[in-house]
Amino acid sequence: MQKSAQTGLNLISVPVRIKGTFLPATLLQPVTAQLLHLRSGLEQRLKEGAASLLCSAPVVLDLSQLPDALDFQGLLVMCRELQIQLVAVRTNQPELQQQAQAAGLVALNEVERAAPAANQESLPRTRVHEGPVRGGQQILCETGDVIILGSVNPGAEVLASGHIHVYGKLLGRVLAGIHGDQQARIFAHQLNAELLAIAGCYLTGQAAMLSATESPVCIELVENKLQCRCC
Repeated sequence: MQKSAQTGLNLISVPVRIKGTFLPATLLQPVTAQLLHLRSGLEQRLKEGAASLLCSAPVVLDLSQLPDALDFQGLLVMCRELQIQLVAVRTNQPELQQQAQAAGLVALNEVERAAPAANQESLPRTRVHEGPVRGGQQILCETGDVIILGSVNPGAEVLASGHIHVYGKLLGRVLAGIHGDQQARIFAHQLNAELLAIAGCYLTGQAAMLSATESPVCIELVENKLQCRCC
């Protein structure tokens, strides 16, 4: 009986599972060390509807573009006051990395993407998804375009390094050119999106819904602003 009980105990699954995953995060990249200027810019973005990107999603603070020394502690206080959900800081400066870790944030190094070797296939790849993208589901392609043969429902998310084509209703969140391709575009048969983004420039909330249309549309980046036109 004792041996049987021990065998039964061994069949109990482990109490925790560890899996690799991809979770989208907002990249906050200051280009000035002047905190008053930064705060003014952030407050304006929040008024324009960026709260879903800055306050309801994990945010990585990228300090790679700063030309001057930064009051890091002052910046952290400002982010807390604006309810920006910082989870990590990306910098190669050891002092800032230590301050980030002391504040309970993850310290990330600035890592350049390696160029493909000469014998590696460098052609973009397209990911095709058949059927609707349901709420809570995410479709990601880091090497090319995404084609959705269906609708993108509210709460769903589609991300691509290239273009995004939606042969149905676009009601969720779509982010094209996620690696900085400003020529990327978003195409949809009908548009009433929660969020539109190309190469880090975005429309969200009411601003995105103002572009709603029941006709086929193309969204492109023109002078760092998203523009919507009928196809």
